[in-house]
Order: sequence, then structure tokens, then C-alpha cells
Amino acid sequence: MLGAVLAVLSAISFAFSNVAMRRAVMVSSPSFGLYVTVILGVPLFVIAAAVAGQLTDFSVLSGEAVFLLVVAGLIHFLMGRYCNFRAVNAIGVNRTQPIQMTNIFYSILVAMIVLDERLSLITAAGIVLLIFGPLVGMEGLFKRKGSAPTAPADTPAYSTKETPDGPGDVAVASAVAVRPFPRYKEGYTFALLSAIAYGSSPIMIRAALDDTGVGILGGLIAYAAAAAVLVLSLALPGKIGELRSVNTAAVPMFLLTTVAIFLAQMFRFAALSVAPVTLIAPLARLGAVFNPILNFIFNRELESFSPRILIAIAVSAMGAVLMALGIE
Repeated sequence: MLGAVLAVLSAISFAFSNVAMRRAVMVSSPSFGLYVTVILGVPLFVIAAAVAGQLTDFSVLSGEAVFLLVVAGLIHFLMGRYCNFRAVNAIGVNRTQPIQMTNIFYSILVAMIVLDERLSLITAAGIVLLIFGPLVGMEGLFKRKGSAPTAPADTPAYSTKETPDGPGDVAVASAVAVRPFPRYKEGYTFALLSAIAYGSSPIMIRAALDDTGVGILGGLIAYAAAAAVLVLSLALPGKIGELRSVNTAAVPMFLLTTVAIFLAQMFRFAALSVAPVTLIAPLARLGAVFNPILNFIFNRELESFSPRILIAIAVSAMGAVLMALGIE
């Protein structure tokens, strides 16, 4: 029960992070957001681990467990997060969800093979609904290519500058005044890549943290591994100058994204330390339910909404209920 609650809290936190991140990538590049959210996430996890009394519990983890957490951090926080930011930059949060939901297939299949976890029939039915629901809401796959110009790779959807008489959020607001033209091919490609990364990491995390009770420490190790790579990459010629040239109008939104993602990952690692992947992976994707709701409230001018989205929410919610009822 605790694992399920933590997984749902993680999904809600991820949904809030997507709301803030969607606005941020309108005026700043996904790579800049990667640096901000990953590097600043490390001190937040240090504080959380200290408060939880786990900061000195490294002896609980074996060398193999630490290795798995490092690899999971590189896959999830570097590959997965960057691809997710690129996908959202191209087509928005709502459109990325159906593709990203496919990570559940991979997570649960590998969990059954590697971790010897089992599914009940009702749980399997819930998984089918949880995956099928968001697929109902998929948009843009069969639309003709539009004539509107598209932004180059890894660039903000709109290029804006801060005005001397207004703070950064003025620039963000001006950028989102018009619904952005979606880049479907780029968006769905990076959404699929992020799904592969997000589907791989839970298996490694669960294998490393299995019933250790040090989920927050595990999150710190994974975050630190990803942050170390990013810090080292600053030594590359021109990298610091490239980051300095990025529009800083989105920094406040990226900071909100950082905090929301930190909370989501903290709940997620804690959940995986006490519950099986077959429960946590599907419930963690309840963001597909919360994302449209929160984006309708905060990002209505940026996202795509249709009756299909509402149907997708209802079907996904039914799947989540079956998942919770059917876990053995």
C-alpha cells in the first residue's frame, strides 16, 4: 500500500514538473534545462537523504547495487530526461504521453524475467487499459505536413528576449501567446527514446534497492552520477559559452521544474525500494491522467485538447484502479 501511495505522489509531482517545463522550453533549449534540473537536483537529494537519516547508509548497498544505480542515473536522467524535454518542446506534454506509456511494457516484461515478479489476471487487464487509454488520445500521426516553419533541433520553440521593463516571466508569457506549431516526427521520435530510457531504469533501481529501505540515498547516487557527467562536459570547448548565451527568461520555470522533479524522483525511488516494479511502473505513469488536467488549468494555450484526451483519461483511470486491486 505504501508503495502505491508513493507512486501516485510521484506521478502527481511529475505532472507538475511537466507543466513548468513546457513553459520553460518555449524560450530556452532542452539541453539548458537538462543542466539546470540535474545539477541542482543533487543538493536537494543530499538534504533529503540527511533528513531521512540515509546519508551515511552506503554500507547497506553492495558494489553491484551502486553500479546499477549509477547506470540507471545515466540512462534516466541524461538520456531519458533530455529526450523528454526535446519531445515536449516539439509537440507538447499531452501528445508525448501515449508514446511514453509504452515504457510500461518494457519495465514489466523485464521485471517478470529478471526479478521473477508475477502478475494476476486483473492486474494484467489494468495494464492493458492503462496503456490503451493514452493511445486513444494520440494526435497528429496521420496529418499532412504543415507549411509553418519549424525550429532547429534543441532550440526553444520561440526566440524571445527579456525586456528591460519586465521580468523573465514576461518573456515566457509573450512566447506562449500563440499555440506553437507541432513538429510531430521529432516529437514522437524523442518521446519513444525517452520511453525506452524510462522503461529501463526502474528495473535497475528495483534490483539495486530491493527491500533496502534506502530509496532516497539511491536517488542521490543516481542523480550524482548524471550530474558528474554534465559537470565534466562543461570542459568541452564552447560549452560554457553556449549555456551563457541561452535566454535566461525560462530559469524560474526550470527551477520550479527542478523542485517538482526532485519530489517526483524522491517518491519514485522510495516506492521502488518497498514495492515491485509491476506495481510502481504502471502507477507512476498516472501522469498521463494528471498531465492533461493540470495543463488544461495552466497551459491551455499550449496543449492539444480534444474529446479523445478525455476518453484517454477515463480509460487510464480505470486501468489504475484495476492495477491497485489486482496486485498480489
